Amino acid sequence: MISIPVSFLLAALFGGLALATLAWRSLPGQARGMFAGVFCLMAVEASLVGMRFAYGHFEFLAVQRVLPVWIAPLIYLAFISLTVLAERARRLIAWNLGAAAILTVALNLPVPVTGYVDGVIGMSYAVYSLALARIWINGQDVFAEAPTNMGGLLHKLLLFSILVMVATLLIDALVAYLFAQEKQGAAALAISGASLFFLVIAVGAAIGFLGTRFGRSRNTGKEFAASEARQAELVEAARTVLIDQEFFRDPSLTLTRLARRVGVPDRDLSRAVNAVEGVNVSQFVNLVRLTEAERLLVTTDEPVGRIQERAGFLTRSNFYREFQKAYGEAPGAYRKNAQSSL
Repeated sequence: MISIPVSFLLAALFGGLALATLAWRSLPGQARGMFAGVFCLMAVEASLVGMRFAYGHFEFLAVQRVLPVWIAPLIYLAFISLTVLAERARRLIAWNLGAAAILTVALNLPVPVTGYVDGVIGMSYAVYSLALARIWINGQDVFAEAPTNMGGLLHKLLLFSILVMVATLLIDALVAYLFAQEKQGAAALAISGASLFFLVIAVGAAIGFLGTRFGRSRNTGKEFAASEARQAELVEAARTVLIDQEFFRDPSLTLTRLARRVGVPDRDLSRAVNAVEGVNVSQFVNLVRLTEAERLLVTTDEPVGRIQERAGFLTRSNFYREFQKAYGEAPGAYRKNAQSSL
């Protein structure tokens, strides 16, 4: 039977992917840690499956059956943390990991209902598959907290994760049904096939990951051979569009819309801003917004809330946080100090 050696090989591969993810420095640290955590839990899960079916060790069955209710939310949190500000991401982490802890307790309750454990796990995977799908339908620009040139890749990885979670849900349902029918041989065969299936998927993911990283490294010069002067021109063109056309006032502005207005591909504008300004496009736009907000605070008596809106900030909390970070003071205090010195 092939499931046992494949399970341990799968565990080793997941461990390697965890290390590779930690080394992916262009990915924000919070998301990188959660992606690595997902792969580590999957490695443990595969190892426990191997121990159970290879050597008949059931001592860790309680651990094995609760791991899925942690894997699903971690996948969701890894992606959602790339779409929201750090403060909101921390709240989502607390809520979702708290829910995982509650489900862990629920799975260990002596509930005399056939299929109870599988039902709880299936519910978790179904809910988080739908949550991931909601992120995916918003397109690659939703990853506002990641470097803008990673949007396309993250969007593809998100779809891949959704498909894998749905496949896991269906396979687990099949295995649970076979065990309920006391067809242990068929269930073991299904687990063998599932292990092989996920091994192929993991190998494909590893190849894709390495190809993305090293392929990009080789082709960087070919893909973006523009000179430093050309990069600077693109950045100034983007700045002109933002300021002269007051494009920065739109709180729903995206990289794609800005790049189209400048007349260049998304990737070219993103790389130019990263190279010249050392920030991603979202941060670049925020700097323009902050400059306008600072001007309005000093030269007008408009309420801070109105200035926030005119500068293109969607929420008060985001405006205050970004302004404090850039100028070292809250907007109101900055205005008072600036006007008193005139």
